[in-house]
Amino acid sequence: MISRLAGDSTWSRYSLAWSSIQAVVIVALEAVILRLHLVETANIKLAFGPAEYALKQVTQLSNLPGPKQEEIEQTTSVLSVYHILFIIAQIFQLILLCDAMFNKNTIQIMAIVAFNAAMVAYAGVQVKQGYDVLVRTEGAFTLPNTILDIFERPGNPTPYHASKNYEFAVLALMVIFASGFAVIAYKLYKEFGWSIYKKIGADLAMRDMYKVYQIFIMILKFDIFFQLGFSAQFLSLVVLKYTGSTSNSLDRNEMKNILILHLILSVGACIILPVLAWRGLKRESKICMAAFIAGGIGTLVYNIIKLNQVFENPTRFIGANKFLTFFLISNLLLGVITLYLAWLCMKNFNNGLNAHIGKVSGTNIYPMESVSSNKRWSIE
Repeated sequence: MISRLAGDSTWSRYSLAWSSIQAVVIVALEAVILRLHLVETANIKLAFGPAEYALKQVTQLSNLPGPKQEEIEQTTSVLSVYHILFIIAQIFQLILLCDAMFNKNTIQIMAIVAFNAAMVAYAGVQVKQGYDVLVRTEGAFTLPNTILDIFERPGNPTPYHASKNYEFAVLALMVIFASGFAVIAYKLYKEFGWSIYKKIGADLAMRDMYKVYQIFIMILKFDIFFQLGFSAQFLSLVVLKYTGSTSNSLDRNEMKNILILHLILSVGACIILPVLAWRGLKRESKICMAAFIAGGIGTLVYNIIKLNQVFENPTRFIGANKFLTFFLISNLLLGVITLYLAWLCMKNFNNGLNAHIGKVSGTNIYPMESVSSNKRWSIE
């Protein structure tokens, strides 16, 4: 399998080994962080009993300064989703690299470099998130202060933020892995650039069309990842609102309607639309591409509506506002770029690109005889 992906390239083998080690090490550490966070979340919820009892001797919870029970509960629960997304991101970058090796896609390799840099930033945010769940506030009798006092009691087997050492380790290792992969990617860029040049030829127009094709396929993969990331966060909030005991909780009918609508749109955006795009490219079908563009516009509208809800009703998304905003804005930017590239790809249909894509990947989609003689060129 490795020899098929990497071929005789030493740097390709290095990249696969490096990315695999990164995935295994970071996933293992992140799994430990997730487990410790889940224990911490459970203990915080248990602490609400004695904490609430102690606070009620002084005043009502609703009149206390600082974050309230709902915000603390929802923040801690939603953070578990972010740890899971970080684990999925590691597996995602490895899959992207394997795909880039198979197709010799230098653009996708550069995108993985940027994706790793984003994960470095998120690893830093992860450390801050852990500290921000419970922060001491002014005044002796506040809910966060009382819960922190419970964690700090002598003999407590689970101290607050027990995962911080692992979080710092993930941050340091991600810096090393991202830097190392950037060096390897530069070597691969030089190797693959020459390989594709020899196979697809020196025709500038054809190379430009192939470049648009590669970028479009790559952006589609990031579309799926970020759309799924948003869906995971949004669905977790819906479930929390349904199971919560606060005034903002959802009833069964509300949750059912939201879930049905969101799942239909998510399945469409993450499964149906990519299938339409792939079929449209491979068959050069303008009908499929037009359907993809129409569906993409619908997805953009849905993301804009959700972004507006986050801004207009922030209390509904307590603990997830910033990250929902980040994922939604990312979806919007990627969506606009995807639609523009889809239109460019559709314009390039019937110009002989598919036959030459087959040359690069090793499997012709259409026989060369189907390409008119004035669109052929030598690949020697």
